[in-house]
Amino acid sequence: MKKPLVSVIITSYNARKWLKGCLESLRLQTYANFEINLIDNLSTDGSISYVRRNFPEVQIIKNEKNVGFGTANNRGARECKGELLLFLNTDTVSRNDLLDALVRCKLESKNNIIGPRGLNFKGKDNLKGKYLGMNFLGSVHGPVNEPFFIDGCALMISKADFWKLGGFDEKYFLYCEDLDLCWRALLFGMKLGVCEDASLIHFGGGTSEPTMSEKGKPYVIPVFRRYEVEKNTLRNLLKNYSTANVLWAVPLFLLQELAEAALYLVTGNFKMMSKILSALWWNVENVGDTLKERKRIQQKRKISDIVILSKTTFKISKINALLRVGIPSFKE
Repeated sequence: MKKPLVSVIITSYNARKWLKGCLESLRLQTYANFEINLIDNLSTDGSISYVRRNFPEVQIIKNEKNVGFGTANNRGARECKGELLLFLNTDTVSRNDLLDALVRCKLESKNNIIGPRGLNFKGKDNLKGKYLGMNFLGSVHGPVNEPFFIDGCALMISKADFWKLGGFDEKYFLYCEDLDLCWRALLFGMKLGVCEDASLIHFGGGTSEPTMSEKGKPYVIPVFRRYEVEKNTLRNLLKNYSTANVLWAVPLFLLQELAEAALYLVTGNFKMMSKILSALWWNVENVGDTLKERKRIQQKRKISDIVILSKTTFKISKINALLRVGIPSFKE
């Protein structure tokens, strides 16, 4: 059987320090029928010249500005040639049989979206054999027993299915795009899963600043990350839930956000209080576009929210985090 062409799509922004490990591991792949497309978001660290000099097989697409994760990946999907797409982060190192294992899994399973096991820099699975989930208010929650979404650090989907879903939401500069794409896939009756025979190392924070939580040290979250996650999570709820569930889930989400803003107010963190409120206001300003996307999604949905909610957890992630690590610190 002819092996399909895989287009590996890598979005990069000032990620030169990661590109050597990422691209060298792709060069060692046992699967032969693939291309590498690097979408550069106007890097200023010499990334493009480095790749041209050391990895001439890589096709480079240059954006004139930093357009973020979703928009850059959508451009890569439009301009690539492959039947299968693998969206891959720069801060990954792939096992040399990664593509072989993913393609085999994709062809043999009925899953529309798949991904590998993501290992940390020590080679350990942080999820301990379980999966990434979502709580009922749209936040990432894990580990869980059934995957709700596949991590965008290494996500494989056919080009046809990707565009059936409408691609990544280009209103999201960074964060939550993978969860949103997979939520839509579930609504449209698609299936997803993790390929247990495939793995890669994901260092985390290759293009963005990572969240840091070390034993004995404060929980540190980048300000930009928190803002993007909050605004995108609310848009996910507004787009993807049925009307009946929007009417209770969104008020609960807003109550959660206002409680968090109040916590920052009483602790004197006025900047983070402002960021939380700004994330909510962004959704007010963009409600017209959100409703347009909502209409498109709801018209195509095949699966009820009874099924969707059965795949979520009713634990509140922020309360769990607060009890576990306390009030976080923030950095620019």
